[in-house]
Amino acid sequence: MYEIFIQNYIRKLTKEDIINFCNKENIELTDEELDIAYIYIKKYWKEFLKKDPSNIFNDLKNKIRPTTYNKMIELYEKYKCYKKYL
Repeated sequence: MYEIFIQNYIRKLTKEDIINFCNKENIELTDEELDIAYIYIKKYWKEFLKKDPSNIFNDLKNKIRPTTYNKMIELYEKYKCYKKYL
């Protein structure tokens, strides 16, 4: 049921939305990391919600700075508990 709402949100998601979220979480992204994050969120959002995204994270590990990667993992761990409500 909630998947439709999430899908609509992701469809409307902009790079500016990602920048705003990162600013709130004290994350600084390079322009390249922003592009990568935007593409991965748009393309793999279902995998992040419904499956084990470790293969996606492994792929990302080689594309972004270690500090950004570690913060991403930290945030995923923080928010993954909400998956059970979807």
